Amino acid sequence: MNLTRVAVFVLLCIGTLAHAQQAPDGLQFNVPYLCNDGRVYVVHRCEKGPKFEACFYQHEPDSERYNTREAVVYQMTKMCKVQGAAANGVAGPLQASASAPSSAQALGALNNSRWECGGGTSMTVLGCQRQAGQEACFVRLEQNGKLVAQTAKPANEIRAHLSTCKAMPALNPAYLSEFPNPLGVVQGMLVGKPQENVTRAIGALYQLSEIIKVLAGPREMTADETKLLSDYAKGQAELVRQAEKAFPGQRFDPSSNPYIFKRNDPRFGFEGIPVWTTFLTNGTQSAFARAVGGSDDQYAIAVDREKRAATQKVENDIKEANAEAHYAKDPGSVAVRHCVESGRSETECLGEGMKVGFNELMGGDIQEAIVGKIPTGLRLTGVYSANGFGLNFRQDFVYVVCGTLMPEPRTYTVDRSGMQVSVSIPITSPPLILSYKADGSLSGQGRTIDVAGEVPAGGGGGSTTYDTHTTTTTTQRQLEPGEEREYSADQLHQNGGQFSVDQQTTSSSSTPTFHRAPTVPKTERCTVGTLPAGSESIKTSTILTQVLGSKASKSANSAPGLRLNGKYEVPGGLKIEFRDDSATLECGESFNSEGYEIVRENGQMIVKFQNNTGPLSLVLQPNNTLIGSGVIDVTGRKAIQAADGGVGYTPRNARCSLGTLEASK
Repeated sequence: MNLTRVAVFVLLCIGTLAHAQQAPDGLQFNVPYLCNDGRVYVVHRCEKGPKFEACFYQHEPDSERYNTREAVVYQMTKMCKVQGAAANGVAGPLQASASAPSSAQALGALNNSRWECGGGTSMTVLGCQRQAGQEACFVRLEQNGKLVAQTAKPANEIRAHLSTCKAMPALNPAYLSEFPNPLGVVQGMLVGKPQENVTRAIGALYQLSEIIKVLAGPREMTADETKLLSDYAKGQAELVRQAEKAFPGQRFDPSSNPYIFKRNDPRFGFEGIPVWTTFLTNGTQSAFARAVGGSDDQYAIAVDREKRAATQKVENDIKEANAEAHYAKDPGSVAVRHCVESGRSETECLGEGMKVGFNELMGGDIQEAIVGKIPTGLRLTGVYSANGFGLNFRQDFVYVVCGTLMPEPRTYTVDRSGMQVSVSIPITSPPLILSYKADGSLSGQGRTIDVAGEVPAGGGGGSTTYDTHTTTTTTQRQLEPGEEREYSADQLHQNGGQFSVDQQTTSSSSTPTFHRAPTVPKTERCTVGTLPAGSESIKTSTILTQVLGSKASKSANSAPGLRLNGKYEVPGGLKIEFRDDSATLECGESFNSEGYEIVRENGQMIVKFQNNTGPLSLVLQPNNTLIGSGVIDVTGRKAIQAADGGVGYTPRNARCSLGTLEASK
């Protein structure tokens, strides 16, 4: 799976971009362009030569490049957006507000910071830079340790989002925030064939581990470095184990991996698996090269050659992705595109695409292999509680709370006998059985049960300590003309006719560390009577949508109650995929996501949809099939690349027959 395509497609969807008045060919000089690769570019000038007109542009102080005016115009007008104060005086989203901190010190404090934003969501801010008076950073969002999205955002927007988040302890060293967790490594190495995906991921885990060891040097490893190295080693071992099980007779151990380059091999991190360009910043790559190569000029030249080739490949991939994003055929891109076209949350769609890609890597549904298949048919959603006993239902698990016990996920089943619905939860022997009542409540008929679980030891939630860290930062200072004579040759860095030298700055900081209290087993006794429906289950994608500032689902029903799970279809007709808050109707190439509810009417269970083309109701049969008659119009939309480089939509409608919809096995 080409995750570059998925990422670019979603960036086109969720990026906050401003319009600016353009010159006749669309090119503007000395204004910042925020492009789909997350970088800010500035076009300085164009000069006519004997064969073509060349335009000079840059994204870093020392990275000025040139190309034909035609190519630069295409890139800046089709793949980028003018940010900040443009020619017409319109302020773009990168322009900081008067109240937002915009000093270099404030931007430095934001860089490499980590935040907890609720619901198991964490945000890492990295790669911050200030160019042409504008501030921007990369934001990496993770849900329970799994990568959800990584995108460039204006610094003032990030600060606004962080007002609802809680600062997490800084990693030691701070640059570790750039390093992805093992699952993020796997996601970043997906290309297509499962065997190649595994080989690339194993090689990337090795190279990232080597980078940490080199940057640590002879000093003792910090606790954060040790933990990350351990996580990478465990991830690598698990990949080898799973791959050799899935593909008998094939070798996946690191000794046979084609990407296990030596540290001083210029191809390290560039060739085959783009570790540097995919995960880490230029500063980290430069520090590694200095530590490995020292003053070896030949090594520096070779690394620079590899770096230029890798950067060019990234730029070419982005151009290709922009040109073909809406025609991508790999399963992950198709899943994202269909999801967005149906009107579901952009963040939810990105997560769905990544899930498809990860399952593609291992050749099966990993979640199903670990926790088992979620039953098809009736399920529940919502929170039900009373008198110290509570149940929080999701499609996959129910979280059980009894007295002081910590919430714990449990499996559950929903059974139907005629019009009666019951829920079985194996937390006791025999299992706890609850009846689903007409008013939407659950009843355990006053049964008293003993529930085994865990509580924090000593009754405390944890403690916080503060550690003082000393950080030494190496930067380069450009020398005045003639000043280079005061330094030896091995101290100088030459860039054309200019020279610079390294200078070190040492600073100290105090960071809090939260120590979670250990847990101990405990059994609580609870009486399960009538449990009214109290509130909806908070959905992870809703939290992420708020943090990212992306579009939410156009239609959903999150109220507590009965739901369905699974994919149902009429052969040659309508297909429906049910989730806990919505269902996607699929008819040919038209997709439409709508909220739905299950009600009991006239001795039948009816599934009613909020369909925008007219009423749609299906009867849920005791054998778990859905019955409908006639035809249904499904009004969808097709995602296209708009003239301004963003995402546009055109209507795409279809008509499908109803009948007996059976659940997929």
